[in-house]
Amino acid sequence: MSINPQVLSLTKSATLKITALTKQIKREGKDVVNFAAGEPDFDTPDFIKTAAKKAIDQGFTKYTPSSGDNRLREAIANKLKINNGILADKENIIVTSGAKYAIFIALLSLLSDGDEVLIPLPYWVSYPEMVKLTSAKVKFIELAEQNNFKLTPKLLEESITDKTKVLIFNYPNNPTGITYNKKELREISEIIKGANIHVISDEIYEVLVYDKKSHISFASLDSMQDKTLTVGGFSKSFAMTGWRVGYLAANKDLVKEISKIVGHTTSCPCSVSQAAALAALEDTEWQAQISLKFEERRDLLYKGLGDIPKIKPLKPEGTFYMFCDISQTGLTSFDFCSRLLEEELVSCIPASSFGKEGYIRVSFSTSLEQINKGINRIDSFIRQL
Repeated sequence: MSINPQVLSLTKSATLKITALTKQIKREGKDVVNFAAGEPDFDTPDFIKTAAKKAIDQGFTKYTPSSGDNRLREAIANKLKINNGILADKENIIVTSGAKYAIFIALLSLLSDGDEVLIPLPYWVSYPEMVKLTSAKVKFIELAEQNNFKLTPKLLEESITDKTKVLIFNYPNNPTGITYNKKELREISEIIKGANIHVISDEIYEVLVYDKKSHISFASLDSMQDKTLTVGGFSKSFAMTGWRVGYLAANKDLVKEISKIVGHTTSCPCSVSQAAALAALEDTEWQAQISLKFEERRDLLYKGLGDIPKIKPLKPEGTFYMFCDISQTGLTSFDFCSRLLEEELVSCIPASSFGKEGYIRVSFSTSLEQINKGINRIDSFIRQL
């Protein structure tokens, strides 16, 4: 059997693997605290479900244009103008089968053999794997904990070469939970201005920002719109992970070319999911409510883990992830997570999956009761080491 070497080089998603194992153990009747989840624990809101059912009843079950239903594209463009400061109309938008697919087709459209893609480290697990499938090369930018794992203009400038074509920039960030203010983003944009590269700005967690901070879209900065491909979606904002609907906002000429890839692969996003997404954009109150709930959970988890010896949590500014230094335990991140799951029935993600050893990612996408239970179990685990 002959298999493409680029496919053979891929590694399975550790986050999905551990999440699946966690669910399997739960099905066995064991009381697992799930700190591995990469999705909101809330159900999709009823008003979104109702819109999807109505679409089915009305026969909205056929192909849509490959770039997405025009009503949804217009609604996304309007949302970007009002909420993100990005000047867009429907010709700037491609609706995709999840935000992950938006990133992949953006990379596929921009990269050629031998091109370099800059990925700040720690990184979300799928970024380097997607680049592998394009024949381009990954160049990691290792970020420092003393700077809260933030990309700095100096690090970026030092990393750019004549072969650099793309920077993948994710904030609020998975796995660290950090985000950037306007000053920090402007400083990074100044480096981008002088370079012949595009930025894929993954802003899927944009509504989950805490401490009264505001999310600033990279494409809204001076001279950045034509250089930026903004990725967004509905999975994290509206608890719609299984609906598989995201979007890409970019230069119109680029969108026109990228839409060819969609036409020859998925044909179009799911019509019913698009109807649900259109309804989602008509309501912002639900988003604000879950953001407040996640912030309350974050505060409880941060205080609880901070009181445990040999574990040092980084306080997230967004997302529903907390990045924790466990190097003082003497265990690798994989051994720590494996033993914690086996001995205390607490599921976390080893940060070796994100390119960073000595850390774990703890998700607070679970109830306050489960967070308290998980804190107590982690405390017990570490004190018995």
